[in-house]
Amino acid sequence: MAGGSKGPETLRQPSRGGGVELPRVPPMLVRLLSADDPGVLSVRHWLEGIDAVRIFRGQPGVRLNASTLEVAIDDPYASANHVLVRLTPEGITVQDEGSSNGTYVDGEPLLPGEERRVRSALIEVGRNFFLLRDETAGSRESPMMPDGRVPVTFHAGFAEELRRAVRLARRAHDLLVVGESGAGKEVAARWLHQQSGRPGPLVAVNCAALPEHLLEDELFGHVKGAFSGAESDRTGLIRAAHGGVLLLDEVGEMSPSLQAKLLRVLEDKKVRPLGGERELPVDIQVIAATNRDLRTMVDEGEFRQDLHARLGLLTVRIPPMRERREDLGLLIRSVLTPLPAGVQSLRFELEALRSLLLHDWPMNVRELRKLLLAAVDLAIPEGEGAVVIGPQHVPSGILGSSERSTAAPGPLSTEDEALRARLSGLLAEHKGNIAAVAREIEKPRIFVQRLMARLGVRRPGH
Repeated sequence: MAGGSKGPETLRQPSRGGGVELPRVPPMLVRLLSADDPGVLSVRHWLEGIDAVRIFRGQPGVRLNASTLEVAIDDPYASANHVLVRLTPEGITVQDEGSSNGTYVDGEPLLPGEERRVRSALIEVGRNFFLLRDETAGSRESPMMPDGRVPVTFHAGFAEELRRAVRLARRAHDLLVVGESGAGKEVAARWLHQQSGRPGPLVAVNCAALPEHLLEDELFGHVKGAFSGAESDRTGLIRAAHGGVLLLDEVGEMSPSLQAKLLRVLEDKKVRPLGGERELPVDIQVIAATNRDLRTMVDEGEFRQDLHARLGLLTVRIPPMRERREDLGLLIRSVLTPLPAGVQSLRFELEALRSLLLHDWPMNVRELRKLLLAAVDLAIPEGEGAVVIGPQHVPSGILGSSERSTAAPGPLSTEDEALRARLSGLLAEHKGNIAAVAREIEKPRIFVQRLMARLGVRRPGH
């Protein structure tokens, strides 16, 4: 966004093979989702040169007022003065400005006058959710999907890796994509194929899905009579990918003998079908994907060092979802757009969407997709197409790790100890009547309940 341009400052991004200098990027604010219209595209605002951010109800739009970024949202549950974010040399703080329905930071309410220090935080304003992230390292530019409208990621580090990977893909270099199970390695590989400009197809094979002898035949093909049952020639996936990209998913599961044969294909650009006498020229680019640590496998003799060097000129690491919360709006929208069959409109109850955005997603995008589609199917009413996803539509146990309010509170800060004492006093004064406490502090009842859960406060006599 607005603000003076800084010099080319860099941060060192550590890696096993040595440091890589990445440019520093300023703090960011991402409008993730509206519970009432999750199809609206997420928007990112860079906070360079910004001293404060105000989010409030008003005519939708963003404007710069001196060094304050003003973000107005069309949300009847937000207030005309709702939340203030301050960016200072000492750090970032979030403060409620006396809103009617309260401000929630990472699912926990702010008391009037409380100024909470954060580095990365989910901020809930009315029925809208924002992600605030402090300064990090990476690229300011968001790579785009083929339609040119939707960003691939707002994660600065991931964006920088993709930027470098595209440059190599367009020069026909082989690439290695690594990430946890379900993180989206195949999706990233298909996007890199689209960006490479290669006219041929992307041909994918899962190296873990077939035993060695079948995988060899699948890759290299065979000539008629090569073995019992080989009644005709078979092209093989390597030649099928001619002019395009061969995606080797779970490449770490490939046997050492097949690794040697693959390396020869990559070096000589020729392939010999099983039972064949001639080597046939082939033009392919290989994108390999794995959730294993190939460097450790090389050290332990389980993966060829020369093949790793060939594939790993640039290793594209896909961050797990718990590290890229700024992308949650993009990812949820990608699953729900277009709306599933039979659904005319879709919205979330706040508790359900809050839980989704706070969940750690150990199985990453695969888990998110499965959960959302199941929730939609459970929420479709008979004879209607308007879907409202609530907590009751989330499959049992999947979001258990996000139920932070039921966990025992950790050590409290001095400010929280003071808040705890004040809240305990109010509850004692009103004989445990939460509604009466809420009226006194002019906040909703749910605000008091969540504050009690965060601070570990119980009603007198309970």
